[in-house]
Amino acid sequence: MADNTTTASAEPSAASQLLQQHHHVVPHPVIVEEIEDEELHKPSASATTSSEVEAKPTWVDPMSAKAAGKQKAQEAPVSRLDTQSHELFPELGGPKSKANTAAAPIWSAKSLANGKTNGSSPANGTPRASAPASGVTTPTGPALHSAPTLNIPGRNVETIFLEPQHVLPRNQLKRPLPDILKDLNRKSRANVNMTTTGNGRLKFEATGPQDIAQQALKDLVYQIGTKQSVKVPIPQSARAHIIGKGGSTIKSLQEKTGARIQLPKVDESQPPVDDDDDGMIDVIVEGNALSAATARDAILKIAGERASNVTTRLKDIPAELYPFIAGPKSALAHKLEEDNGVQVRIPPHPTFSSQVPKAPGPGERPVFVSANNDNPIQLAGERAAVQAARAEIERRVEELRQQLAMDQLSIQRGRHQFIIGERGIPLDQFYENTGCTILLPSDPDDDMVTVIGPQELVAAGVDKAMDLAMNMQCSNIDISRFYRQAPNGASVHARNVTRYLRQRKEIERLEKLYNVHFNTPFSDEGAQPWELYSRDGKNAIRAQSEIKGLVEGHPPARMSSVTVDPFFHSYIRSEVVPRVRQDYRVHLVMPEASDTSAPVLLVYEGESSPDAYQIPRAQPSQSDVTEMQKWLQDASNYILNLVNQQESISSTSIDVPQKFHDKLRKFIKREQGDRSANQIPVRVSNLGTTVTFRGPSSAVESLAEKCRAFVEQEKEDEKERGFTLEFEFPQKFANHLIGKGGSNIRELREKFDVDIQVNDGKVELKGPKAKAEACKTHILALGRQLQDEATHILKIDSKFHRELIGAQGSQINRLQTRYKVLIFFPRSAKSSKDDESVAEGSDAGKPRRQQAPDEVIVRGPKRGADEARDELLSLLQYLKDNSFSATVTVQQKQIPSLIGSGGAVLDELRQATGAKIDIPRDTNDGLVEILIKGTKTQVAAAKKLLEEKKAVYDDTVTKTIDVDRKYHKTLIGSGGSNLKDIVLKAGGSDDRRELARTIQFPKQDDADGVTIKVEGRSDVVDKIIAQIQELVLQRESQVTEIMEVPQEKHRSLIGRGGDIKRGLETQFKVSIDIPRQGSGQTGVKIIGQSADVEKAKAHIQSLVKEQEGETIQVPRAMHHAVSNNGQFFRKLKSDCHVSVDHAGQAIPKKPEAPAATRATGAALPLITDDEEATADVHSWNVVEHTSAEEGDIPWVLRGSPENIEKAKKALEAALEQAKRQTATGYLILPDPKTYRFVIGQGGSKVNTIRKQSGCKITVPRDQAKGEAIEVAGTKDGVEKAKVLILEAVREGVNSIKVAQRE
Repeated sequence: MADNTTTASAEPSAASQLLQQHHHVVPHPVIVEEIEDEELHKPSASATTSSEVEAKPTWVDPMSAKAAGKQKAQEAPVSRLDTQSHELFPELGGPKSKANTAAAPIWSAKSLANGKTNGSSPANGTPRASAPASGVTTPTGPALHSAPTLNIPGRNVETIFLEPQHVLPRNQLKRPLPDILKDLNRKSRANVNMTTTGNGRLKFEATGPQDIAQQALKDLVYQIGTKQSVKVPIPQSARAHIIGKGGSTIKSLQEKTGARIQLPKVDESQPPVDDDDDGMIDVIVEGNALSAATARDAILKIAGERASNVTTRLKDIPAELYPFIAGPKSALAHKLEEDNGVQVRIPPHPTFSSQVPKAPGPGERPVFVSANNDNPIQLAGERAAVQAARAEIERRVEELRQQLAMDQLSIQRGRHQFIIGERGIPLDQFYENTGCTILLPSDPDDDMVTVIGPQELVAAGVDKAMDLAMNMQCSNIDISRFYRQAPNGASVHARNVTRYLRQRKEIERLEKLYNVHFNTPFSDEGAQPWELYSRDGKNAIRAQSEIKGLVEGHPPARMSSVTVDPFFHSYIRSEVVPRVRQDYRVHLVMPEASDTSAPVLLVYEGESSPDAYQIPRAQPSQSDVTEMQKWLQDASNYILNLVNQQESISSTSIDVPQKFHDKLRKFIKREQGDRSANQIPVRVSNLGTTVTFRGPSSAVESLAEKCRAFVEQEKEDEKERGFTLEFEFPQKFANHLIGKGGSNIRELREKFDVDIQVNDGKVELKGPKAKAEACKTHILALGRQLQDEATHILKIDSKFHRELIGAQGSQINRLQTRYKVLIFFPRSAKSSKDDESVAEGSDAGKPRRQQAPDEVIVRGPKRGADEARDELLSLLQYLKDNSFSATVTVQQKQIPSLIGSGGAVLDELRQATGAKIDIPRDTNDGLVEILIKGTKTQVAAAKKLLEEKKAVYDDTVTKTIDVDRKYHKTLIGSGGSNLKDIVLKAGGSDDRRELARTIQFPKQDDADGVTIKVEGRSDVVDKIIAQIQELVLQRESQVTEIMEVPQEKHRSLIGRGGDIKRGLETQFKVSIDIPRQGSGQTGVKIIGQSADVEKAKAHIQSLVKEQEGETIQVPRAMHHAVSNNGQFFRKLKSDCHVSVDHAGQAIPKKPEAPAATRATGAALPLITDDEEATADVHSWNVVEHTSAEEGDIPWVLRGSPENIEKAKKALEAALEQAKRQTATGYLILPDPKTYRFVIGQGGSKVNTIRKQSGCKITVPRDQAKGEAIEVAGTKDGVEKAKVLILEAVREGVNSIKVAQRE
């Protein structure tokens, strides 16, 4: 029997202090016999002595100096139990050496001089009855043991020692100690003897079989031992391993040791802990001396196994120092790993930062703040090695704080992208080249670049940054100048165009095409001028030219915007965007996450599909503008109505423990999945344990209440998690219960919230009792259902197997899930990926099925098997009916034209014929065999179309014709109109893709290119070339004449959007060039055939003569009253065909409306005010007309004499009416929704009010902006109109309330 000796290395206990006073250590080699823990150790069959306690746990290693400094000084124990004491726990055996009074706590024990830890425990024995709280355990090694003793079979002796204080006093024992021993010897097969040693300790020896002898000593100590309490410090990360799954480990420990084990409760509001040095908790172990020590050692062993390797996160190191810690190409980090044997992960330094270090003052060092960042340095490995690496990194950080300097410089923000990143150089390369790192600001309003590095290298780093930034040419493009008169402002429209082009990736396309870079900054007012960066000036010019075309193709009439609460953005993005595009031909651009305050942008795109849509590059016609505005208005109304139908938005929060979050998330997903199609889902977020719901009020309240009830139920269920229910289930149906890959079991676990184990014909359920009973009922019902299992063997030709199985087994998996059956297809010699998805895995490990190549087996409940068989046979019949096939061989070069852009042509063929058309990808002989599958009719139709296309392609020829470059623009025409006419007249296709392929002009960058390529059928190509030659001959014979036309008449020749000019050019087959406005030139150039030019001149002269016009002087003070915001001009244009200008004179300044206030001067009511109290609240201001304008302004009426006379009469009537308008009232209602009651259906209400009051009433279009209703007329008439308007609003509101009550 071996000697086991204990050496103390922690604070001396009371007993050890007494020994030190006497300067005496008893050299008493003691044999310790302990109980073998079957769970923790496997005893040797031949062993008759107690084995050695495991050596000191590997997680007891020295910590870094910094970490050690955080440990509180440990006070000497006074009244608590010292588990280190040999006197208190003599069963550790062996004499006690002198105590080391300087011992450190167990979690930061220092190494001795020789590098070994101070104290270790035997490595292969049972747990000791006690171990020091400081980490000192029994030493090991051959030198510490006495000579082995002779083992006699059946004569095994187990020994323990007890101090007097560990034995109950005589008056607390139920019987005298000798009587207890006699009774124990009588009941047990072991013989227990007691002797007293020299120092008063009691020695108990049990002779007999090992297990029986150990149990006898256990029973003895249980009867005579005192109750003790021991604190065992362990890493917090080991807590879960002590408890075990469902508490299994801690329950087993308590049963085997007889001790009570308590762990501190976890603060559920805190996130899960990381494995780190300082995360410690105390485990309380209560029991007698033997059971407490045994439980304690078992706990320490589990913790030791789990805590030997740790992962530490250094969260207090500034991210700016990462590159200097890692070194060039991470050389320093690799050296750190090699020297310490740990894994070092240093995250890449973020280039863009929102927290740039403050610039230091003269002679000062920069201060790098230790931010608790989310991407810290991580160290992983053995605890001692990790601590050493951490100390090295912390030392390096302190050095860097003293060595690094910093410089900042302002660089145009658009140039930042060329310093670091995709368009610059990698940050690692910048560091390797300069020895410095660089920070770029993430704030769009900040342009300060920061360079950090050693003092002597910072200047070189700054120079490098400037060189990179200034390596690109920069030019500005102000796109707002194209539409100065945009309704909402030029800059706002420019921002809308920029957002759309960005979202459509059109700007990205230009960047790739011309190798340039755009910076499109925004401000609160709108878009700022674009910054265009390039290395090639020619490419910059080409890009600018294309941008001009894109902007001109997107006038304000093509776009509109709708302001929507950001809450609805997600719903609109997923549900509304595709619907609006399909139903209203409008594309929606949603605000970015960084700018949720931006409105939703609506852009008209037309009937084409989103994928095939081509961005326009020319201004739309007037008819196109009218259509755009109609569709945009309809789409805007649809979105606003959808949003207005929703309830008011509210939010609420509930507190949910962290451990219930996953279950709550699944519960919410199920609840929200049951909502109606037009209901917007509630948005759910969490911060810590707080879960917040935001959405429509009723939906938020309902969901929050359900979640509260769910969490409360989970808390109640948590108390019953230990309930276990076991029952039998037929083993032959286990595969059905488990499902493929455990899918059925997972589904049942999710559904019933219980743990399910299936083993050898038994099912064990663990969880809340009610849920376990429900799950049991469900499983037993499934078993009864499977009792009537049936097997069908179907004869199916193997050529149909692949299609029956489906891609990745999708077809068969669907049948198996629906009917709860298993379907087996024969294994082929070379299995495909599709075959692997079939239910083969369920028979894993079993003998291979004997199955013919044409046999398919369906197995499962009779009803399900019958239905699966019938559906499988129906599918087979369908495949047979649709298994006709044919092939068409075409040239490889024809394939792109057959597929089309994005597969459009091929999809059209498939839809037109219904056939399945497969085109192989790779061919080597220049020919491609296209496979057609489907019904007989479908295959025949598809084959016919393909052969027609093949015949056309085979007859396709390519010819070229040289045409002087100056005629190219004429041949193309406006928007390609002339080109289209040429192809159609020759018998070509009007398809846009075919047009582009038929006639190809030289590229723009080919300044000398004159060759035009024509491709198509030979007859079509010949006709096209003939037309081109004819057009060129006509151009060459053209004449040019200049006709003098007064500058003020130019506008009448151009028309709105150029429609008159285009009409003249089409009518007379000429080209008309009119000088730009403001150029001072009057000559109009007419180009064409001589006869056509003469006709055009004569017509223009007649037009100019008709447009001589007549001037009427209108008082400047009455100009705006008569023009009525331009409505009077439009009326003259539409009714009298007369245009009006002012002979170049400036228009009088329009009087401004007063501020939106009540008549009393108070602010308008809030939306949170009481509805009844604010029903009659409004803002009303009357302004009497006292214009400071003096004199007259000329109104030049242009048109035919008879039309001018009509216009003059209308103008005189308007002047008379304006004279009677002595006042203007401005009325603002508190609720924009009530403006519609003023207008009435089809404008009926407002027209009635106009007649009754004799006033002119203008209701603003966009009431949401707080614009006023303008009432112009006499002072009395204005007041009367106000009363009538308020009555109309009151009637409308009351009618809605009545309807709601009904």
